[in-house]
Amino acid sequence: MKIYIKDIRQEGIFVDYQIPAETLGLTQEDYLQFIKPIEVSALIERVDNTVLGKIKVKSRYKSFCCRTLVDVERDWPQEFLLDFQIDRATEFIEMDEDIRQEIILGLPVRVLCDEEMAKETDAALEPPLDESPTGPQGKKKTYQPFANFKLKRES
Repeated sequence: MKIYIKDIRQEGIFVDYQIPAETLGLTQEDYLQFIKPIEVSALIERVDNTVLGKIKVKSRYKSFCCRTLVDVERDWPQEFLLDFQIDRATEFIEMDEDIRQEIILGLPVRVLCDEEMAKETDAALEPPLDESPTGPQGKKKTYQPFANFKLKRES
């Protein structure tokens, strides 16, 4: 989408539009595919020789769990900032390719189903079974990396 520099007011402008999911280049052969168009909401502001964009995108994707291979469909929101350097000759900015790149960089590397995500969350919250956070008389243990280190004595 082209945004003309002369249209950016002092307080900025709001832009809402959609990007078709096919334009991202993700196909059925990829591990993840968007099933809804990407909805883009942006606040575009001009600061001196820079145009700043506060971008919010959301869509829905389908994939499979990397552990159980169960099909997963999930909403996908993302927020990021873009900036464009401009000069007197710049008439407009084109954000679509930059948004596409940010979306691809923000995709999850591993998709987990809800059950697997719950297992990971539970495991992260549980303290280790063999270690107690406190030592004798309830005093907190401190890390002593050289406690068992023995020095050689020179004769």
